[in-house]
Amino acid sequence: MKKLVGCALLPHPPIMVPEVGGSELDKIKATVAAAEHVSELLKENNPQTVVLITPHGPVFEDAASISVHPRLRGSLSAFGAPDVAVAFETDGLLVRHILKKADRLGIHVVELTDELAKAYRFSLQLDHGAVVPLYYLARAGFKGQLVHISMGMLPYEEMYTFGKAVQAAISTVDKRVAVIASGDLSHRLTPDAPAGYDPRGAEFDRRVVEAVRNLDVKALLNMDRELIEAAGECGLRNIFFLMGVVGGLDATAEVLSYEGPFGVGYAVAWFDTQGEKR
Repeated sequence: MKKLVGCALLPHPPIMVPEVGGSELDKIKATVAAAEHVSELLKENNPQTVVLITPHGPVFEDAASISVHPRLRGSLSAFGAPDVAVAFETDGLLVRHILKKADRLGIHVVELTDELAKAYRFSLQLDHGAVVPLYYLARAGFKGQLVHISMGMLPYEEMYTFGKAVQAAISTVDKRVAVIASGDLSHRLTPDAPAGYDPRGAEFDRRVVEAVRNLDVKALLNMDRELIEAAGECGLRNIFFLMGVVGGLDATAEVLSYEGPFGVGYAVAWFDTQGEKR
């Protein structure tokens, strides 16, 4: 599908931003280099809009959510770097098409408004799961529009279907669009990991990376739920979403890097979507 110019899986630790991580970036050189490479690839494909899904925005049990404000901003001030900030205009047209396609496929998507934010006491600022990947995109020169989506705690199959809805929405607009899934893998890789240690975390990451490399959504669906729970991940639903976005297309995937020196798995993958539909 020519309108979908590429997709990527990117991690989002604030430490991978130089203004936050400083000398610690030396421990994740491959992750940083891969993020820079993916950002350059996306920029070269000249997207007019980037659709980004994050696990750290407002998360509902029964719905995904989508930002509808005309201008979206966010920073890493919570991580000691207030000068690291990004701002993008919302692609309102694509947002409307996504809402329509998702409704037709039976996926509940909430529009994030001021009223909802007040009712549920959440922020409408871009979260760090969005800011970190967008930081690299902005450095590569991307200045287009944004669609900011927050995952819901929906079944994996529904997150995949939501990705199909986004694919259908992209096919209806006359513009070039890229899709980014922001997500980290296991948070329990080492004894000093932020969520504690579980030896199954490394197994989970191996399986997910292999499934991403092979675009094997069935392998992800067949993963043992106890293994997933033990991994303490934040990216699996967004990976299902991304699999839906490229589902049915003649796409290929390349895992550019995988590291976990801080106890959290960081995978960077590029999905080439410039083939024709099968």
